[in-house]
Parts: sequence; C-alpha cells; structure tokens
Amino acid sequence: MQALSLAIGPAGINYFAQRLVVQQMAKTLAGVQPPNRTIPIPNFSSLGFGYSDSYSKISIVLSNGTLSGFNPGYRQVTQKGGGQFDLTLLAQTFTAKYGWHETYDDYSCITSGEFPSCQRYSNQQKNFPYAPGFGSLTTVVTLGFQYDKTNNTYDIVVVGTPAVTTGGTSANIPGGSIIQNEDAGCFTSHVSDATAASVASIDFATPISTIFTPLIKSIAASGHLTDDITYDFAIGDSGLYFPGDRGLAIGITGSVTYKGAPYPGTPPVGLPVPPPPTDAHHLQLYVSNYELDALYWAFCQDGRLAVTVHASDLPDPEVLHCKTYVSLIKAFKPYAAFAMRADVVPRQAPKVAFQKVWVLTETVMETLKNQLPSTVYTLLDGLEGNAYAAQAAFEQDLQDATIDRQYWQAIERAAYASGMVMTEDLQFTLTILNGATSQPDIVFDLVRTDILQNLGLGVHQGSGSPSQTLTFDFVHADYKATFVSSTVPNFDGAGFGEQIWPIAGEPSYDKELAAIGRIGSPLPIMSGFQFLFEDAELSIQEGFVSILAKMTYT
Repeated sequence: MQALSLAIGPAGINYFAQRLVVQQMAKTLAGVQPPNRTIPIPNFSSLGFGYSDSYSKISIVLSNGTLSGFNPGYRQVTQKGGGQFDLTLLAQTFTAKYGWHETYDDYSCITSGEFPSCQRYSNQQKNFPYAPGFGSLTTVVTLGFQYDKTNNTYDIVVVGTPAVTTGGTSANIPGGSIIQNEDAGCFTSHVSDATAASVASIDFATPISTIFTPLIKSIAASGHLTDDITYDFAIGDSGLYFPGDRGLAIGITGSVTYKGAPYPGTPPVGLPVPPPPTDAHHLQLYVSNYELDALYWAFCQDGRLAVTVHASDLPDPEVLHCKTYVSLIKAFKPYAAFAMRADVVPRQAPKVAFQKVWVLTETVMETLKNQLPSTVYTLLDGLEGNAYAAQAAFEQDLQDATIDRQYWQAIERAAYASGMVMTEDLQFTLTILNGATSQPDIVFDLVRTDILQNLGLGVHQGSGSPSQTLTFDFVHADYKATFVSSTVPNFDGAGFGEQIWPIAGEPSYDKELAAIGRIGSPLPIMSGFQFLFEDAELSIQEGFVSILAKMTYT
C-alpha cells in the first residue's frame, strides 16, 4: 500500500543535518569524554656534572578526561553510494583536561666526590593536572539507513568507525614530570601523538545514534490526529531508494484507523514517487485521494457529519415552521402549529476524486474581463463564484445566462483547472414535532458535490505530538434532493427538498465540512520539524496533491 510518497533533495538533506548539529548534536557531543590512555615512554638517561640518572619502566596514564571549549559544529554532509552519507563535524580551539599519573624506576648515581655511589628507586609515582590544547578536531561520521523487518521501518545508523583527525596539538607536558629530564623535544611529539589519539578515540557513534533513532521513531506520532483517528506512516510499496545519489525517495503507507478499526476503502495503486527537488526546496510530497477519503470516513465514524438542526438554530426560525408552507402544501395544514427538526445523516462517507473542474474565481473573472466584450462579461458577471464538476452543467448555465456559444470555449479555458471533487450521499429527514409517539416525517436522499480548494498547510494539536496537515476548504458545485418517503398523509414531496435544503440543512452541514477541512489530513514529519508554510507550493495534479516545501526546525 502507498497512499503518500516523499522525496527529499540535497537542500533538504543539508538542512536536516545542519539543524540537528546546531540544535541537538553539538549539545549532545559537548558532553563526550576522551577515554583513558596509557603512554609508554622508552628508557632514557640524564647526565649532569657529578651525577647520572637512568629511568626505566616509564608509564604515563591519562585518566578522567574532559573537554573544555569543545563545540563541534556542522561542516557539511556528502551523499555517497548505497544510501550512505558522510557527516563532517569540526571543533576548533579547545582544551582537554586529564589527570596525569606517571610511574617509573630511577637508577641514580653520584659520580663525583670521594665516595661515588648509586641507588635504585623503584615504582616512583607522580600526579599532575594535564591540559593539552588542540587547534582543531575534524570528525567524519558515515550514516546509513538500516531496515528493520519487524517494524517495517528504516533507522539511521552509524556505519563503521568515525574518522577523526586532530590538528595543532600542544602537548603542554607538566613541568614536574620525569620526562622533562630528557631533551624537551624528544618526547613532546610522542606525548602529543598519544594525547591526540586519546581524543580521536572518543565514542562519537553512540551519542549520534541516540539522536537519530528517536527522531525516526517520532514520525509515527505525527499521524495521531485525535485519540481515535490514527494515520500509519510506515514504509510503502516503493520502499526507500536514492535516485542518482542526489537525495532520497520513499513510499509511505498512510493507512488509517478509527478506534483501531481500519478504513475499508480500496488502497491506492500506482501512486508515483516524486523526484527529489533540485532547487532550494527541501522536499516534495504526493498525497493521494485515499488520505482524504479516509479522513472523512474517520470523522463520519466519529459522528461529525451527522447534523441536527432546530428552528431556533436558524437566523429565520420560520423556515422550519409548518405554517410557512401551508399555503403551498395542503398536507401541512393539520400541522400548522408545529415546528420541524432537520436531521442530516451520511448514508456513506464522502468520496474525493481528482478530475477536471471549472471555477469562476475572482482571478478568472479578472482574466475574462480583459478577453470578452463588455456586454458578454456583464452577462457572465452573475455567475462569479460558481463551480462546476461537469462541463455540461457549466454550459447549461452559460446558455441560461444567454451568452453566445462562440464565447464558451474562451470562458471554459479560463475557468478550467485540475480539481478535487467530493461527492456526499446524505439522508435528509424533516420530522414534525407534534408530540405524537410516532412523529410524522419526510425523507429525502441528497447527493451533493463540492470542489475542494484553497489548499494549505496547518498544524493540528491532536493526541500526543502536533500533526502537520494538508488543509482545504470547499465551494459548492451542485446538489440534488430526491423525495424518498413521508408519513405525512397526502404529501407530495416533489421539489420540496430542493427548496428547503439550502436554508434548513446546508448551513449547519457546511460548518462541519469546513471544520474538518481546517483540521486537515496528517502528513508525515519528524518531531521538531515543521513545514515552512509561506514557501510551500501546493497544486492538484492528475491523481494526487503535490506539496513542494521547505522545513524549519523548532
């Protein structure tokens, strides 16, 4: 299954790595400690006027190491073959602090005077603070994607041993150390190399791994829209791959459950994976209509699309009073004293399809104003704001507006767009509140068509982490109310549903639809990251919504 697909380009990989280093990795690595190090020192002798010393079994142990001023920063990330990435970190001008413990044997002789003598001093020990300086430390960590078959997920792991190089090391050998008795330059480089090796053997892999793993696992939480509605963002049919080693692409399941029960819709087939962006955008995401179908199904299961309207809920309560219609509908006469209640219940969850649409938006009208004769534009002006999911319905309105057929093609071309059309199958019931045990009712089937528009990105605070969502609103295209039955004697329902629905049922139902659109359909993203709304480009393609966006790290 694959209801979403995602590609991240070089700019996105670079931003992802850089933000983590700046915000998380530097903080984590700042606490790393260099391991203990034992430095063996070759035997040497020291000669002076009237004495000599021979030193052997010399050992220096560096322990309890800490780093001061160690702030590794982001240098670059380089994509390699096979889905591996070299992450380069650079720390400059810092100091290591150790405890220096040296042991040695000293064979000391007095060679002048009347009674020359020698004495062996075994297992001599000295302790000093030791603070070598470093001009730089460069760390190259190779990261790779590791597949977890059990959970059908990929984790980012450290591959191999990080390559660490140091530069500008200053040994700063303690003044009281025994090796100061040798020529100062003899062992300085030896100690510097050993100290640098100690710092270079710091365990960078473990703290880096602890950063990436929780982030990858946090993607699942971004699908928790509410306590009951959950989107699953596991690996989809396309898996994970690396097109041309210039980014990464992945298919995502996007399956949906309500209180643990799966959405029964047919899984999408053949949703393509977008190419990784090559410009400044970080990622491109494709969203299939399955995600929107599942969204409305879940809210339908939650009762959000079932609406009850009382007369007092309307700006004009008379709309739901039987007496309003007595002069036109004789069957209402026995009930003239009573009000009605309107109930809207979905017969099935709404469905969304990608298709051609025609919408006379303000922008379209401005375009046509410059293309059409003023007399024709005046006729068209009354249709501004209308939306059509069928070309025949559009042309019927053009004909009814007495617009000459020769202008239809230009008008249709300007109004045409790829759109998302939502079809709702509702039951619309009017119940007369006369207090009887079995109250009279009038039942209509209502099929309504809306066009989703004004795509955007939002944040919904659901259960757990906030969800990044694809938001939208809608414009009416058409509706048809069909009389089904009535327990009102002698009631002929022809045309009544078409008359009363727009004022008694539609406004309240519209509010519920709009509220769901504002919540939106969840999109997969890692904790701490957020789509940069103002730079996003959303468009409806043939069979999916495309989102081209940058990210920001909070």
